[in-house]
Amino acid sequence: MNNSFQIILILLLITILLPAGVAAQEFDLGTLTLQESIELAQENSPVARANRYSLISSRWAFESFKADLYPSLSLSGDAPNFNKSIFTNRLDDGTLTFASQRQSDASTSVSIDQNILPSGGRLSLSSGITRLGIFAGENTYRWQSTPLVVGLQQPIFQFNNLKWRNRLEPLRYEIAQKEFVQEMESLAVQVTDGFFDIFLARINVENAEFNVARNDSIYTISQGRYQVGNIAENDLLQTELALRNAESSLTRSRIEYQRALNNFKILLGYTTDVSLSLEAPNELPDVDVDIELAKQLAYDNNSEALTYRFNEIIADRDFAEAKNEAGFSATLLANYGLNQTSTDFKDLYSNPQNRQFITVGFNIPIFNWGKARAEVNAARNQQRQVANSIEYQRNQFLQEVEYQVSQFIQLKDQVLLAAQSDTIAQRRYEVAQNRYLIGRIDITNLFIAQNEKDAARRAYIQTLGDYWMGWYALRQLTLYNFREDEMIAY
Repeated sequence: MNNSFQIILILLLITILLPAGVAAQEFDLGTLTLQESIELAQENSPVARANRYSLISSRWAFESFKADLYPSLSLSGDAPNFNKSIFTNRLDDGTLTFASQRQSDASTSVSIDQNILPSGGRLSLSSGITRLGIFAGENTYRWQSTPLVVGLQQPIFQFNNLKWRNRLEPLRYEIAQKEFVQEMESLAVQVTDGFFDIFLARINVENAEFNVARNDSIYTISQGRYQVGNIAENDLLQTELALRNAESSLTRSRIEYQRALNNFKILLGYTTDVSLSLEAPNELPDVDVDIELAKQLAYDNNSEALTYRFNEIIADRDFAEAKNEAGFSATLLANYGLNQTSTDFKDLYSNPQNRQFITVGFNIPIFNWGKARAEVNAARNQQRQVANSIEYQRNQFLQEVEYQVSQFIQLKDQVLLAAQSDTIAQRRYEVAQNRYLIGRIDITNLFIAQNEKDAARRAYIQTLGDYWMGWYALRQLTLYNFREDEMIAY
């Protein structure tokens, strides 16, 4: 019994521990570069998935519009309608009497409809059949057929909505495509920001660990010096306070590092229990960016610039609609076809007769207390307001592109300066520490050198991150990869 229990216990432990080991292996992402992190986020992140679904929705909306330009086939009809009722009947001598009736009817038709883009009209071809059944004594049936009917519905001097949609909808879809690429590049900026946040947090941890170790040694040395009377108690207390502050800073730095790491994992589309490490970028994208070229690319490719054009068309459309509604308008309805009736279905399509129908409906505004003129003037001034607003926004946009390019060009030099400052600050601290150990400087100057060392290291990482974020921000603005000299596409 004991052996059986031991076997069951071993199997249970294997069942519990084996999946855990496999899961740990599956969720170890290894060491990621910045580019690998961006690609993971663009593939797995919920943000990236939301962007893809938004683009797919826009694509289907565009497909729906394109379907309006093609012929449509439809089938319509009525199921058998049975009617039994009593009605008033006037006889030949003028006498009113009541009579009853029982009848049914059923009909079906098929039609092909085509919108006419240039004129805004609608052309249709249809064919149908109707059966009427009369139940009184001997049941009789009558048939009616319309083998072919050609119909036209043509607005005259009216607003052609389909024509304007044909200008707007392709542009709307193009904007959605550009926005998708921009959102993916925006995600690259976010990943870059999170990537260097982790490096900055890790530098803070490393600095804090280094400072705890060094300050502990300095505090030990200061205790010896204080005991032999070489330093005052104030200097001893200052070294102890620096040690305690370094220990406190180490605790905070570790918490902030874990927080930055978890936020980064979530941004990549994973849970916080995965493990990963990051590899610092070894090289900078060495590119020369021409400001005028960047402005032209941004204006041609960025969705914001396309939105300016879209809004201008919207304003022109509203003005055109207001003018059309204020003036004379008419609608031409015309049908021509064949029809036939028969009590025998086999004769239904023999010698069909002509069928014509034509009507023209019109509307002429005569007096409406200036309403039409007011709406036209409102639309005209709205058009002017949009044009002036867009001109201002366009100039602001181009100025922003110029600023981003100029900043990016300067950031490379700033990275090199920050790297030199970091090297100098590290060397200065080593010199200051050695001078303190031989009693050539006081503890205050040593701690100043230590703080400058930490600040220089943080400034270098921050500047390096700013450079990479500027690189992806420039890509986002222009939708152009200046390193590969090609458009960005996903």
